[in-house]
Amino acid sequence: MRKALLTIAYVLLVIPAGLVTRVLRDPMRRSWSRGRQSYWQNSAG
Repeated sequence: MRKALLTIAYVLLVIPAGLVTRVLRDPMRRSWSRGRQSYWQNSAG
């Protein structure tokens, strides 16, 4: 019974929240720019 309730909570709360977040903004900032020479990012800060 607990597994079914957790599944229902996940489907009703977590999945819609993730979809809304993706529609409103791109969390990974995955945008392409044709004018950009490189997409390399230095991880040294």
